[in-house]
Amino acid sequence: MTENTNTAASSAHTAFAAGSPVWVDLGVPDLAAVQGFYQALFGWEFEDMGPDFANYHMITHHGASVGGAMSQMESDADQPAAWTIYLKSDDIEQSLTDTAAAGGSVIVPAMPMPGLGSMGVVITPGGEGMGIWQADGFEGFVLDGTVGAPVWFEVMSFDFDADAEYYRTVWGWEPTLLGDDGNAGDGAGGGRYANNHPGGAATAGLCDAPRDWFPEGTDSFWRPYFIVENADAAADLVRAQGGSVLDGPMDTPFGRLATVADPAGATFQISELPAG
Repeated sequence: MTENTNTAASSAHTAFAAGSPVWVDLGVPDLAAVQGFYQALFGWEFEDMGPDFANYHMITHHGASVGGAMSQMESDADQPAAWTIYLKSDDIEQSLTDTAAAGGSVIVPAMPMPGLGSMGVVITPGGEGMGIWQADGFEGFVLDGTVGAPVWFEVMSFDFDADAEYYRTVWGWEPTLLGDDGNAGDGAGGGRYANNHPGGAATAGLCDAPRDWFPEGTDSFWRPYFIVENADAAADLVRAQGGSVLDGPMDTPFGRLATVADPAGATFQISELPAG
């Protein structure tokens, strides 16, 4: 992460560089069962796009795009509830081809969404699933630094070196290691963390995740951060609404953070940004 994450998100924008996160969406067994949780926590609104879009829901907050959500299809019934992060591509077919050539797998080939763009889903060489988005009328979410908005995105990777190479070669990342103090370092002693670009150009992170942090069998995964006004109050609300607090809240150089899960088990981060 970056200490100026709150500064970077201080004004609404959708001008994303290729390789940056541009969208998030939620897949759960029963969307109706978790909508109230997210409405209470973030004040989100959900709009059903109808059967032509498989009843995909657009999530907004005060009119600003946040992400999407849908009930999982029967064919995905064995998949856990999860948030998916989408990276921007200027050529989705090339991104899919390059991912396969780098040792990843294409799960969903390019799928046009008329008037919006094209999406695809892959598994990277490091093992995490992620989406790809090529815009054609719809650029993605709005990062405006307000409560309920997305603010950061990171890969919790169990194969850091493979992922660093993949994102460097396919997505143009410049993985920049951080030390415990938030300054660039060599990652000595383990626990490596790299931003995708140096300084204020960073839009996502890559964490060398210790396996003992997670249940056995957990694969590498992307996770989003959403802004809350008060992390402790938000954690209490998560519990009250049927979710769970998995870690924190804790103070960090990047604000007060917690790892939480919704009632269906989809995990994400809540971030109380530092003042100033």
